[in-house]
Amino acid sequence: MSYKEFLTDIEKKQLKRVYLLFGKEMYLKDIIISKIKQDYLDSSFETLNYIHIDGKKTTDDEIINACETLPFMSEKKIVVVEDLDIFKGKGKDESVERDERQVEELDKYILDMSESTCLIFICKEEKIDSRKKIVKNIKKSGLIVELDKLKGDELERWVSSQFKDHGKKILKNDILYFLNLSSYLEKSTNKTLYDLENEINKIISYIGSREEVTKKDVDSISSKSLENDIFKLVDFIGQKNTAMAISMFNEMTIGGEPIQKIMYMIVRQVRLLFMTKLLYEKGYSIGAIGQKINVYHNFIVQKLINQGRNFTTEELLNGLKKCISTDENIKTGKIDGKLGMEIFIVEFSQKLN
Repeated sequence: MSYKEFLTDIEKKQLKRVYLLFGKEMYLKDIIISKIKQDYLDSSFETLNYIHIDGKKTTDDEIINACETLPFMSEKKIVVVEDLDIFKGKGKDESVERDERQVEELDKYILDMSESTCLIFICKEEKIDSRKKIVKNIKKSGLIVELDKLKGDELERWVSSQFKDHGKKILKNDILYFLNLSSYLEKSTNKTLYDLENEINKIISYIGSREEVTKKDVDSISSKSLENDIFKLVDFIGQKNTAMAISMFNEMTIGGEPIQKIMYMIVRQVRLLFMTKLLYEKGYSIGAIGQKINVYHNFIVQKLINQGRNFTTEELLNGLKKCISTDENIKTGKIDGKLGMEIFIVEFSQKLN
């Protein structure tokens, strides 16, 4: 389920007894906790009715005891437990050893909790072990919420609202440009809403009292991402502009980007172009292409389609094979990394058409 269902429960005053939040986008967790405090807790008694527990340093008995204490001058008591290791699929960390008897008691307790308590487990993992009994019991008694990245219109509205809250306006096209530059939408990136918020705050500080946010402002402040540099490099290759492609590559290495990371990103970009071109030529819509290649926004898919026009399908396939062979030669020490990359760029761009 999405985090919005949790927010709906809060707004309707229909909090369930137990929730399990998991995923990378912990910014959404902060929104949920803030909303619960705002709607359910009197700030004067917050220390009595809101308990935060470090799951790595607690026992299951301590969690149950925290839930059993009745709320004081409040409708609900909120108990938040973060990083409890029992939700992880494999491996252990520094957490306290969990007693099997206690785990069974916590499993049973979740099915018979008091309506006066809302227990929220927070797991900062992309996946949880849904086979575990405690996860199944939480699903029966409450709600399991995946804190996934915002996408599409919802993400655009969030960016717009961040600027609006500071009295700023930004056009939709400039929002899309900002998101693309941020690389938040890329599946392989670790960027979160915290990072976007930081970038937005820098833009707001930069423009001062001016109300309108422009593309130029975004360019001036937003951090240069490797993804965008790679896109430009591949663009220069497609235009047969070998000199600019080499220059872009040298700029990245001077900036401290590792050769292997640049190689990986080029392989990824060429693969995306190849897949996009094949699907587009078969008549797939932009939305369907995005689903097939795991790209979250139509804006990026359209950019891939446009860039793919610089290449034939055969050229992209040959380029991908060349990428992989160059990568292997660099990793096995058959050729110096920087020299190997420069040879690849020259050969790829000069063999087009």
